[in-house]
Amino acid sequence: MKTIVVLMLTVGTTLLAQPPGGGPGGGPGGPGGASGDGIWTRNAAFGELETFDLCNGHQPGMGAYHHHLNPVCLRAQLNDNVVALNSGRLGTKYVEKASGWTHSPILGWSFDGYPVYGPYGYTNPADAKSPIRRVQTGFSLRNITQRHSLPAWSLPFHSAVQQNLTSAQYGPDVSAKFPLGRYVEDYDYVSGSGDLDQYNGRFTVTPEYPNGTYAYFVTLSQDGSTPVFPYIFNLQYYGTSSGGAANNVPSDAADYFANGALTQTASTDPRIATWLTKNSSTFAQAITGYDPSAGPSTTWPSIKPAGATIMGGTSTPTAADVQRVRVSAASVYVNSNNLPSYVIGPWFDSNMTSGVFMNWAAPQTVQVQFPRTPALATTKTGTPGGAVGIWVNGVSIFNTVDGASYSNASGADAGGGGVATHAAHVSSASGESGPLAAGSLVTAYAQFDAVLATTTTGATGNVWPTSLGGTTVTVTDSGGAVLPAGVLYVSPGQVNYQMPAAAAAGFAKVAIASGGVAVNGNVNIAAAYPGIFRAAADGLAAAQTFTLNGAKQTYGPVSAVDLSAGQVSLILYGTGIGNSTVTATIGGVNATVAYSGPQGTYPGLDQVNLVIPPSLAGKGKVTVVLTAGGKASNPVYIVIL
Repeated sequence: MKTIVVLMLTVGTTLLAQPPGGGPGGGPGGPGGASGDGIWTRNAAFGELETFDLCNGHQPGMGAYHHHLNPVCLRAQLNDNVVALNSGRLGTKYVEKASGWTHSPILGWSFDGYPVYGPYGYTNPADAKSPIRRVQTGFSLRNITQRHSLPAWSLPFHSAVQQNLTSAQYGPDVSAKFPLGRYVEDYDYVSGSGDLDQYNGRFTVTPEYPNGTYAYFVTLSQDGSTPVFPYIFNLQYYGTSSGGAANNVPSDAADYFANGALTQTASTDPRIATWLTKNSSTFAQAITGYDPSAGPSTTWPSIKPAGATIMGGTSTPTAADVQRVRVSAASVYVNSNNLPSYVIGPWFDSNMTSGVFMNWAAPQTVQVQFPRTPALATTKTGTPGGAVGIWVNGVSIFNTVDGASYSNASGADAGGGGVATHAAHVSSASGESGPLAAGSLVTAYAQFDAVLATTTTGATGNVWPTSLGGTTVTVTDSGGAVLPAGVLYVSPGQVNYQMPAAAAAGFAKVAIASGGVAVNGNVNIAAAYPGIFRAAADGLAAAQTFTLNGAKQTYGPVSAVDLSAGQVSLILYGTGIGNSTVTATIGGVNATVAYSGPQGTYPGLDQVNLVIPPSLAGKGKVTVVLTAGGKASNPVYIVIL
């Protein structure tokens, strides 16, 4: 049994994966305004998104893993209104609960001593009995086409700069290269338009503070799908910033938690009691970008291919979460290795060799303090580009800047991570970054102001041309061979193509050319790296069943598999499998592989037929995983009645 059905490959089918991370990317840099003019400061959510892992964290060259926005994996650990959508080789993707919300827990502490909550609070901040809602920011994009003035809220951050700028202080005109949202000064604050003030906080009662406290909030869009500016912290502290690095701890600071255990009676003070300590003896784990299918490791990167440049990492297992908490009458002192107990990584950047981000989280010697009795600051202090607080797991909280700002004289951003025009390349089946198999189907997405095609069109028939709508894709492999790729769909923002089957394994460059302009990206080619197509974002397999009962043959959906009607086979579609030896499990049970190999109609499309073990009857939702060439696929699921 080989080709049982013909899978139509048209725009909008499962071959067109979703963009990685939902937007552009780059690499983290140093303090805001460190380079450039320091007036138009670049937004980290614009410049660095590609390098965030599924937990929305990453690290600069110094190796300090941190979050600029929604720390979703920490929120999952603390049961903050998120549910797992799917799990794959890159980790678990979480989404917001649709209903049944509870007030968010304290996720961390600002260095001015005020708590940081998740996105959910009381509708009426003075009434703990009022309904729970997603707390909304008061910021929105400005309605401007030229960057000739600063928003009023940002002026305290820009000392000695007037609101109406001189021509030498102008930012770039709004354009495809410099879109609104690139800089934090592209946002304006309208009092009363949301729940929070310009510092991204409010005075409110909370479960931990029934009499009220000032608190910062993580902010999401109204539908919960997207982090929104200023994400956690804006450019100033609300309170007096007397916290931060603690080089010396006073002798009167008593241990509250140390060496994996409480050293005194549990405290009722939230500033002391909220720390995530139960996993303090757990080793931190990271997933390598060079082979995510190998799973997480307590040392990283666990795979270092020849030619890879690495910064950071660790060769020794390191304890995760908070390691020590000490308190005095005035302050709380926290020690950590700045590594969480949830799995972090992998990190990608298509500008870098192999498309893998060269910076890896490394253990840090973190010792910070913040006041137990915070105070409103009469003169606001600017938040720096580094740590502005600490999550309850001991990981750094960063604000919204990425360390670069615009230089009027040079007409470009200076400092921080690069935001060069490029394309990000992912598996068309799994939608994942990582290795791409020779001969597999690949989807490229435009990053920043890249334009991948001058038209939108798809290939007809079942042979992919090497030029489509004037767009070509050329792969230069690790051996220096220059290979044209078959192209099956093009648009200005997306191109689908087949990685040349003759491409050698190793680091490669891909150039997408259209209208006389080439857009580049870096990839890592593997001999095999299986991906399975999904019918839905939650991981439902894009597949069908084939039931054989005597001479009767019927096809059925994978969302309601009935094993009582005869011998049932599962027909999966994937890519990156080719002629590799394939094994499979369904619900953790070994399944017989009746056929694996090319689907036979469309280049790059693979098919695997599995006999579903009768013992799985009534198991409900079960996970299906293929292994090809020694690499595990992204998991998908079916539902067995």
